[in-house]
Amino acid sequence: SGRITVARTGLTETEGIWGVSGPNGYGQASVVISTTNDTVERGFRILSGEFDVGELVAFDPIAYPGDPLAAHGIEFREVRFTGDLGVYPAWVIDGDRDAWVILVHGAGAELRAEALRLLPGLVAQRFSVMVMTVRGDRGAPRPSTGLRALGSTEWRDLDAALEYGFTQDATEFVLVGFDTGASVVANYLHRADDINAVRGVVYDSALLDPERIADRVAEESSVFAPMRGACKLLASIRFDIDWNELDQVDRAPEYTVPVLVLHGELDTFADIAVAEEFVAALGNRGRLVRFESGRHGQLWNADPPKYEEALLGFLDTVRA
Repeated sequence: SGRITVARTGLTETEGIWGVSGPNGYGQASVVISTTNDTVERGFRILSGEFDVGELVAFDPIAYPGDPLAAHGIEFREVRFTGDLGVYPAWVIDGDRDAWVILVHGAGAELRAEALRLLPGLVAQRFSVMVMTVRGDRGAPRPSTGLRALGSTEWRDLDAALEYGFTQDATEFVLVGFDTGASVVANYLHRADDINAVRGVVYDSALLDPERIADRVAEESSVFAPMRGACKLLASIRFDIDWNELDQVDRAPEYTVPVLVLHGELDTFADIAVAEEFVAALGNRGRLVRFESGRHGQLWNADPPKYEEALLGFLDTVRA
């Protein structure tokens, strides 16, 4: 009857839209209808497969299953673009504008589906959309270190994605990065030879100063100060990263394009205070949209209408 009852946890009682992943199906939980000490009843719809009473399920912020066709009935092309390490898979949805929106997912080798939440609004505005992969993703080349480098190397994959867009008659781009995907976008802006075709960027739950995050995590883990410095040095060597280059607050004066920053007040990983500093340093190039109940990487889930209004409104200001 359009309802589901699950064990009560901090996540399952959080208002918003969430995917529900089961062993034989995928659904979507919506409004909280009622709670007891142990359970939460929510609105529910099945998007694929089936569910049985008593199954173990997981709440999932991606919120939709599969690919654009499975999730929304949106036709897309599975394409390949060539970068410095080889060939990368991507989803491309063709629109009738010359402007492309390129979506760069966050941490995790199989998170291309993170973009599914945004696709209906973008397609309705007739943008062409690319959901790209980076080195280390499933089907993409493996980096020499075997690990990601907070955008310090992955920016070249984004550069290759834009080059593919140019071959498909794209003339301008808006870049959207989630979590570490925002780091990929930032490194591209700082390192690419020519960013004149980029009209704007969107950062969702961005790691705007990874060194500050590393210091906080080390402090919370009771790592002694001298050891923290040694660990950061080892990380910089192992992953070929420069902590100073990753500090977007200090580098804010280098930005030449408009930036929309979406950040949650309940983000316990990337503190919203850093996002506030960054936007203040950007001056009139930056805008911060705060999500009062938003956690890291879960902003759309917390308030889909607010998220889509902010994103599409920003696109209206920078599109061709």
